[in-house]
Amino acid sequence: MFVAAGDLDGDGLAEIIAGGGPGGAPRVYALSGMIGDTRTVISGEASSGPPGTVVANFFAGDPNSRGGVRVSVKSLDGDGRADLVVGAGSGAGSRVTAYLGKNVSVDGTPPEQVAFDAYPGFAGGVFVG
Repeated sequence: MFVAAGDLDGDGLAEIIAGGGPGGAPRVYALSGMIGDTRTVISGEASSGPPGTVVANFFAGDPNSRGGVRVSVKSLDGDGRADLVVGAGSGAGSRVTAYLGKNVSVDGTPPEQVAFDAYPGFAGGVFVG
């Protein structure tokens, strides 16, 4: 799997964002940085709290693809939230797609803000970051 961290929901805490790895579908899954009753910034330390709340759960591409999806966060619109940038996995072309953090939710695939083919005709996937 591929992992990134960024504050998608604007609460001041980084969400953990995972993208399916090689052999998996292009699922993007994000968990809130808020753990339990306390505000815990994800710092790599073990936590005794329950898992974070699901912030995003969608396919960034064809769900039948098995090349996974590479994930990264950037600030694209300057609104104080991280924005999600994903790259197609192996065998799925070289499509790069960006989603604004304010549009990411558990209610389905957010609208694409930017989408382009980084290397037309290349099927080996693309890393973003």
